[in-house]
Amino acid sequence: MPGLPRSAAVRYTQRPMANSRKIRIAVVGAGHVAQVAHIPAWKSHPDVELAAIVDDDVVRVRHVARQFGFKTWHRDFSRMLKDADVNAVDICTPNYLHAPMVIAALRSGRDVLCEKPLARSAAEAQKMVDASDKYGRMLMVAMNNRFREDVSTLHRLIKAGELGDVQVVKAGWQRKSMEWKDRVWFTEKGKAGGGALLDLGTPLMDLAIWMSHLRRPVSTSCAAYGKKGRNGVEDSACALVRFAGGASLMLDVNWNLREKTDRTYLNVFGSKGAAMLNPLQIHKSIHGVLVNVTPSISRANYYKKSYQEEIKHFVACRARRRKPLSSGREAVTVLRILDAMYASAASGREVEIPA
Repeated sequence: MPGLPRSAAVRYTQRPMANSRKIRIAVVGAGHVAQVAHIPAWKSHPDVELAAIVDDDVVRVRHVARQFGFKTWHRDFSRMLKDADVNAVDICTPNYLHAPMVIAALRSGRDVLCEKPLARSAAEAQKMVDASDKYGRMLMVAMNNRFREDVSTLHRLIKAGELGDVQVVKAGWQRKSMEWKDRVWFTEKGKAGGGALLDLGTPLMDLAIWMSHLRRPVSTSCAAYGKKGRNGVEDSACALVRFAGGASLMLDVNWNLREKTDRTYLNVFGSKGAAMLNPLQIHKSIHGVLVNVTPSISRANYYKKSYQEEIKHFVACRARRRKPLSSGREAVTVLRILDAMYASAASGREVEIPA
């Protein structure tokens, strides 16, 4: 994973000539999420050029550069920003590197896509949003699940009032028990910022809040359990979040599921009906009768497709100078909730969430 700073950049080809019709992207971090999700999505877009890949593991970065056809590869992020012919940066590094790298990229005049969670705390994320405003560059958070067809369909139906007033949202993500030998930083509090609550809770809460059109978060009660790693980040947590208007979100996350496969769910209960994901099902009361009103949608690979749609959105927003669907400001709100959850777990009391 790339650090700040390192030795001089290393390249195996000459820097390409500028092509104003394409976004010249630099991907920072050549780990799992970059190789499996981000890079294939960038590569599939006709208006994107894979200009640079950065990672301080020289064997890995050279392999990934050649595998996917990047024009240059680098070990040093700061030197890449100075030397590489890129106009957008995709940050796929560990959590503790997000803030310094995002701010540096924005300062250099590049637009940025950053993996989730945006930061380790709301205060850290706010600095990134402030830098985006200061330097006039776009900051988008990689909340790929917003771009799933089933999610966007349910988002539209809830907005149209098909379920009535949203009352309760139940969201859970249990991940089967595993060791983090390949990503030890996940269990180091200083580098990760938190355990299962931050890792799984961030995308889950973002999805639940956005999809269900929940209003301002007011307060939360949270309990965290388990110890993972020498610094003791939590491996499971449960929480209740209250929102203005009376709706509530119930959250359940776990790194320690004793089953063969992961389990996820997201259920929305409204005054007129209810819905759930995985797979999408929608039921509502019509003239006193419960009716299945689930629309017909494709059964595509949601994981792969969501990243492709996310990249399309980033490219379109950059070209038209539009605000992205998953902005840094929304990420700050989610992290304020998470900060309050950690405070509640530590104190054993309900904690108010600052506006």
